[in-house]
Amino acid sequence: MTSRQPTASALQAALQQYQQGDFQAAERLCRKVLEIRPNDSDALHLLGIIAFQSGKGDVAIDLISRAITIRPDIFDYHNNLGLVLRAQGKPAAAEAHFRKAVQLKPESALAHNNLGLALRDQGRLKEAVSCYREALRWNPLYAAAHSNLGVALQDSGDLDDAIACFREALRVQPGFAEALNNLGYALQRLGKMEDSILAYREAIRQKPGFAEAHNNLGNALQELGRTEEAVSSYREALRWKPEYAKAHINLGNAFREQGRADEAREQFGQALALMPESLMARWGRCIAEIPCLYQTEEEIDVYRARYERALRELKEAVSLDSPASIASAAEAVGSTQPFYLAFQGRNDRELQHLYGAMVSEIQSARYPRWAKTPMLEPLGSGQPIKIGIVSAFFHHHSNWKVPIRGWIENLDRSRFSLYGYYTGKKKDDATELARKAFTRFVEDSPSFEELCEEIEADHPHVLIYPEIGMDPTTVRLAALRLAPVQCTSWGHPDTSGLPTVDYFLSSDLMEPPDAEEHYTECLVRLPNLSIYYTPPELPVEPLARAALGIRERTVAYSCVHSLLTYLPQFDDLFVRIACEVEDCQFVFLAFSKSTEVTDRFRSRLGRAFIRAGLRSEDYVVFLPHLDQAHFQAVQRCADVLLDSISWSACNTTLEAISWDLPVVTLPGNLMRGRHSYAIFKMMGVPETIAATQDDYVRLAIRLGKEADFRRELAARIRENKHRIYRDMACIRGLERFLEQAVERHGLRC
Repeated sequence: MTSRQPTASALQAALQQYQQGDFQAAERLCRKVLEIRPNDSDALHLLGIIAFQSGKGDVAIDLISRAITIRPDIFDYHNNLGLVLRAQGKPAAAEAHFRKAVQLKPESALAHNNLGLALRDQGRLKEAVSCYREALRWNPLYAAAHSNLGVALQDSGDLDDAIACFREALRVQPGFAEALNNLGYALQRLGKMEDSILAYREAIRQKPGFAEAHNNLGNALQELGRTEEAVSSYREALRWKPEYAKAHINLGNAFREQGRADEAREQFGQALALMPESLMARWGRCIAEIPCLYQTEEEIDVYRARYERALRELKEAVSLDSPASIASAAEAVGSTQPFYLAFQGRNDRELQHLYGAMVSEIQSARYPRWAKTPMLEPLGSGQPIKIGIVSAFFHHHSNWKVPIRGWIENLDRSRFSLYGYYTGKKKDDATELARKAFTRFVEDSPSFEELCEEIEADHPHVLIYPEIGMDPTTVRLAALRLAPVQCTSWGHPDTSGLPTVDYFLSSDLMEPPDAEEHYTECLVRLPNLSIYYTPPELPVEPLARAALGIRERTVAYSCVHSLLTYLPQFDDLFVRIACEVEDCQFVFLAFSKSTEVTDRFRSRLGRAFIRAGLRSEDYVVFLPHLDQAHFQAVQRCADVLLDSISWSACNTTLEAISWDLPVVTLPGNLMRGRHSYAIFKMMGVPETIAATQDDYVRLAIRLGKEADFRRELAARIRENKHRIYRDMACIRGLERFLEQAVERHGLRC
């Protein structure tokens, strides 16, 4: 080649080879051009694009930058270098080149759109929105710009307008998979889960290899508790994109929920191999050291030690020395929580203290504005105390039944103003009751920061978190200092470990004498059960025993608490009861998130029966997950409720009492093992409160063998259960505590 014309022909050929996907041939032709014309900017530019497509981002930046040095006023050079820089995680540098592209070609909708992307990457959402709108001014039919505008609006908290943008993108370009995926995410954030799933599925139908849509579909299914389907979606995401670290993390969390701890740890390990700095993956791997089910009592100590070691290692790995590391750490907070720790039946104070201190340190670094106790004007005489209640369970849930509803409906409104902050999405008639009960009810907050601002603007004197440990947003809020006085309670019956939580509101009857040793918070023993409980008007599906797999004349022992509450050291109690009662059946509920957990529990219990020369199949029934009506039908079919030991039933026991069902209980050493004990103590029916495991077996056998004793106890329950209902003593006790706490913290003149 000796002239410009042949090099131009070679470049044209190189471009054709590139467009056909033959990068090697295109590269060879470009290099031949550069042998003749070392400063041929078009050849350098095309080589840069080829390098980028081949995964050589740094090489691409160098080559295209050289092209720009030679010819600084070429639109495509600046636009493409901006794309490469953005892909390399350098949005500020990308912004500069997109701005130059806009300057060179102001009418380019593409350049305005790309500039918006770089600005959004930097969190400059208002500027990004302006850029997308400018792109659409030049090209109203630009579907990607409509979709990107929707994403920026969604990030700004404007979900309704975001959804309108996604729908407009789909009107302009039907079947646009990215817009469908974005629409699904916006609908999911609004709690419209079924519509969200439909959008994700349509995105996948349009683009089967769309890994992000498969992953998001998994998240939506997981949120609905459809864990096995979620696992399939995550696997599909990874089939199309094996290097997708977030999908590995999500699959790990799903496996952990299913009790597949080894597989969970493997997924978190794969995520760390792809993203060694991912604190979320490290966090997940740490929490995965807590299984949900144990085969032997010795396993509990083994896994407990492993978790403590992993927790200390995680704490060491947390870096808060830069804005990026702080943001990464804060993203991990709440992503998964040590919920299953409490099922081990041990005092968790020290472990939770380690965990809570780490969480609070991260949140304080991320949100220093809300890390210090707010200074409020002292209340004057007669001014009501502002009480905020933060929960993800302002819907039909055990936390709504116990304790939220009774508290909010009965606190004296002349002395207290109530503010509700709903961190969940599910809405039902209980949500409507909650809306009416509060002076102000905040729901559907577009972002965590905006929810913090909402709470801050209300100036609550006291914030109550009925549970900490089940909802990610709740723990992130509770780790900050959004009110001068902060409390938790036994919606999740374990200490939070958070230094930002001052008090644990508990039940005087449930707590053992040494209970103060179990909490990092100051323990508050509210009177009696600590709850104002109204017996529910429960729908019942009439069912014959045969429909449930229960023999007609057998003694049916209801064991319908979560399988996770039944520890292996107590398995032989069922066998001992069966040996004496003979014609009896123990009715359990299958674990809703995993058939594998149910199978492992079934096998474990089966081994206990085999050791006694019995077949567990003759004595044990497993029912599938039941709706409320069918659950109550099981209770009505039963003769006796056997309370689980170490994690006692509460809602289950209260509802069993509605049907006058006798309950055998053995109080444990911790509050969470003493719910039924306290209920029957308050009711004045102590006959089935056991003192030892032998006593527990003796009482269960007697109730199984003596129908008259069962009927006598049922009559006693029927006569006395009113004592546990509508207890205003606990409300008066809560009111006294709230007033004293406000005065103690200097909030009353």
